[in-house]
Amino acid sequence: MVAALLYIVGLIATLVTVVMVGYSAPTLIQAFMAAVQAPSPDYIAAVSDLARNLSWALGPFVGGLVIMGIGRIIFLLGAINRALRGTP
Repeated sequence: MVAALLYIVGLIATLVTVVMVGYSAPTLIQAFMAAVQAPSPDYIAAVSDLARNLSWALGPFVGGLVIMGIGRIIFLLGAINRALRGTP
């Protein structure tokens, strides 16, 4: 039960983060393309600005993946426990 809840919470956190990044993507793409198509483009500054604007998404995305992973480990340990006891 706990493993399923952990997995669902991690999945929701990851999907919500991806949706929020997708929602902010058009403005980020426009800013990046404007910086790259400038007369003297500075690619390193453009990529660093893009990374700075997306840095907020790293924590919730990785956290959701970790929570999902913990849920999967608990599922696996439960399955191993049932297999060793011989109960279906």
